[in-house]
Amino acid sequence: MISIQQLSQEVGIGVDTLRIWERRYNFPVPKRDSRGHRCYPAKQVEELRVVKRLQNLGYRPNRIFALSSAERRDLLKNELAQVLPQVDTMQRLTIQLAPEEIDRELRSQLKKMGLVNFVHRIAVPLIHALDRGWTDGSLSIAREHLVSDRLEQLLKEQLRMGAQNNRNARLLFLTLSGERHKLGLLLAAVLFHHEEIDCILLHEELPLLEVPQLAEDLQVSGVALSFSAHYSSRQAKKDLASLRNNLDQRIKLIAGGSAVRRGVQMQNLIICTELQRIPELCKINFQQTDRSV
Repeated sequence: MISIQQLSQEVGIGVDTLRIWERRYNFPVPKRDSRGHRCYPAKQVEELRVVKRLQNLGYRPNRIFALSSAERRDLLKNELAQVLPQVDTMQRLTIQLAPEEIDRELRSQLKKMGLVNFVHRIAVPLIHALDRGWTDGSLSIAREHLVSDRLEQLLKEQLRMGAQNNRNARLLFLTLSGERHKLGLLLAAVLFHHEEIDCILLHEELPLLEVPQLAEDLQVSGVALSFSAHYSSRQAKKDLASLRNNLDQRIKLIAGGSAVRRGVQMQNLIICTELQRIPELCKINFQQTDRSV
């Protein structure tokens, strides 16, 4: 038996989401330990991994939980049978290639496609493939780290390329303490950079109270944060409200990630959970503006 926090880490689904599903769909079904805390058997871990993979394929929870456990497994099997022939590159990157070959393959795809297409057609599907492999146990943690580190290194190189002067605005990209998943934020920073935005990416997590002063010191036009599914939606909303109240009102606040996909709305906050929206967002909010705030 494992706790709800352990279950969340095992399957890559936030604790708040698991509680909502329990109330709304009667799954997962917890038992209670001697102190009354939720605990879950191993069988429910496996079932939630199937649910997670169906979500990654675009299915909504109400559709998924309308099916029986056997029906969900059959649906996943049929979906993967259709998808797998199209993901030869992902299969090779995640499973087959040696470390030095991973780097060569990524660089080859980047050169062939250009940066924007590489992000949408290679980087994003690769991150999903790594997540699926880690979730269902088909990919070792070491292999997942190996591939994601190669991708991260290449993306950071792209972020360093290009002259930084005469850009439209300066944005600070960061994650708060407790958010360990940073690849999504890096993808966003690379796409903002491609739109001639001066991007400063912090690689380490930052305490919430230190963000306003850093934003002022760096004279940024905006602060962008990412909140993955592992971050509590309730905590993300609380942190964003606190940050918005303490940031200079002229500094725009941008938030992305699964934890802010629903129900997070406040004045002077831009929610961007789709990378495809970044060019439009830049045009409206940051291009041809004065860098000073």
